[in-house]
Amino acid sequence: MEWNGEHYADHTAHHRAFDHVLLERLEPLAPHGRILDIGCGVGNFTAGLVDRVPAGSVLGVDADASMVATAQANHEGHSRLSFQVTPAQDLGTLAALGPFAAMVSTACLHWVPEVDHPSVLQAAHDLLEPGGQWCVEFGGRGQVDGLRKTLDPLALEFGGGPPRWFFPDVATYSGLLADAGFVDVDVQLVTQARPMKDAAALRGLLTSQVLFAYMPDIDDARHDEFIQAAGDAVIESVEASPGPANYDVEYVRIVATARKPQ
Repeated sequence: MEWNGEHYADHTAHHRAFDHVLLERLEPLAPHGRILDIGCGVGNFTAGLVDRVPAGSVLGVDADASMVATAQANHEGHSRLSFQVTPAQDLGTLAALGPFAAMVSTACLHWVPEVDHPSVLQAAHDLLEPGGQWCVEFGGRGQVDGLRKTLDPLALEFGGGPPRWFFPDVATYSGLLADAGFVDVDVQLVTQARPMKDAAALRGLLTSQVLFAYMPDIDDARHDEFIQAAGDAVIESVEASPGPANYDVEYVRIVATARKPQ
C-alpha cells in the first residue's frame, strides 16, 4: 500500500475544516519572511500561507513523492510557493534554504517515530531564525481511539501489530520542545469531531490515511484483504450503534507553539 496524492486530496476536507486552530496561533510575520511547512501533503494548507509573507516565500516538504507531485500540479505558477521531497527526519539538509521565520506542520508529525522527534526538533531549532516560530498540530494521546477499538484487534488477526503512530501527551511533547532549546512553549490537547458525511467518506478516510499505520506489519499479500475488512468492520460498528448512523470521527490533537530564543 502506497500513499496516493490524488486519493488523499479527495479526503482532506476534514483537515481544512480545522486549519484555523493552527493559523490562529501563528503570529504575524515580517513581509519578507520564509515559512516551512513540514509534511505538506498535497499543498492546500501550504498555499494558504503565502499571504502571510507578501514579500517572502513558502516551502512545503513531504516524505512522499506522490504527495509532492500532486501539490506541484495543483499549485503550479505560484512564484513564491515551492514543494520538494524531504522527510521530516532530513530537515537538516535544508540549511542552505534557511533561515525560516516560521515552521508549521499539520497532520504530519504523528507519523514520525518517537525516537526521531528529538533530532527533528533540534534540526528545526537550528533552521529557525532567532525568535522564529514553531507552530504545529498532529495526533495526540487518545487520537482516533474509537477507530482503534475496531482496527487494532483486526490488525492482530491479520498478523500485524499496533499502529505506527506517535501520539504524545502534553507533558511529553512539552519536554521534547524544551530539550531542543525552544522557549515560550505552549502545548494543548484539543478534541475535535471530524465530519464524515457518510459511509463512503469514512471509508475514504481509512484508505487514504489511517490504514497506513497498520500496513508495515501485515503481509503484503494480505493488504487488499485487510483494507476491505477494516472498512467493513468500522462501518458495521458505526451503523450498529443505536440511533441514526454518525460517521464522524473523534480526533484528539496536539496543538503546540514555541519559539527559538532571540
